[in-house]
Amino acid sequence: MNTDGKMSYRDFIFPVNPRVIRISRSKNIGVGITPYGTDSVKELGGGHRVVKGEGEFFGNGAVNDFLGLKRAFEKGGGGMLYIPSQKPFYALAKSLELTASDIEGAVGYSFCFIESFENAGEDFPLVFTGDGKTCLWNIADAFDIAVENLVSMNPHIKRPDIPVAVGERVRLC
Repeated sequence: MNTDGKMSYRDFIFPVNPRVIRISRSKNIGVGITPYGTDSVKELGGGHRVVKGEGEFFGNGAVNDFLGLKRAFEKGGGGMLYIPSQKPFYALAKSLELTASDIEGAVGYSFCFIESFENAGEDFPLVFTGDGKTCLWNIADAFDIAVENLVSMNPHIKRPDIPVAVGERVRLC
């Protein structure tokens, strides 16, 4: 899990965030006619988040970056999706498209993820990888987790106010 402001899906971390990220959510509405001929409109529950986006990978590694994203998409089932400023959630990859780019050395792409509630209760090993700047208090705030819970899940970290070492893993759940 990546939390340094970069989008990630499963084990793929976008080297540069997509240029466009659109998150939409809709409600399921039922419309019917009652026995007396009047309309009946009812809210049937919240819908799934749909995340669409587009961007480019740049430089000599652009093709390899795209292939890494493609591998994450091709794995069966879903995975955790992290979008900056959003709580991570379990999502299924619906589409990935390689697009042309006018910029030399760039590979364009677009994608679509759909939130999945089916696997939301499973135990996914969400982790934060230390960057040497962020402490448990910051992580707790970013993920809306009680710092006491982080401390109990990470006994190897002695003080929640000291930045987590670069590369050190912090369990989030």
